[in-house]
Amino acid sequence: MAVYQPIASRLTLRLQTGADEWGKPKLKSKSIAGVDVGADASDVLTVAQAIASLLPYGLVEAQKVDTDRIA
Repeated sequence: MAVYQPIASRLTLRLQTGADEWGKPKLKSKSIAGVDVGADASDVLTVAQAIASLLPYGLVEAQKVDTDRIA
């Protein structure tokens, strides 16, 4: 039977950089590699919020993106 083996994770921040002429949000993504594959969701969110507080844009969403090997 095949199983997933986690090999890497990254944190992706979705940031609102402004709005277009119709008022629709303009979004930008920033990714940070090297996140522990077993990191707790609340810890990842705390780190995302801390990083976003240093940036000039508002945090819309934080994502932990995992890469798995199938074995």
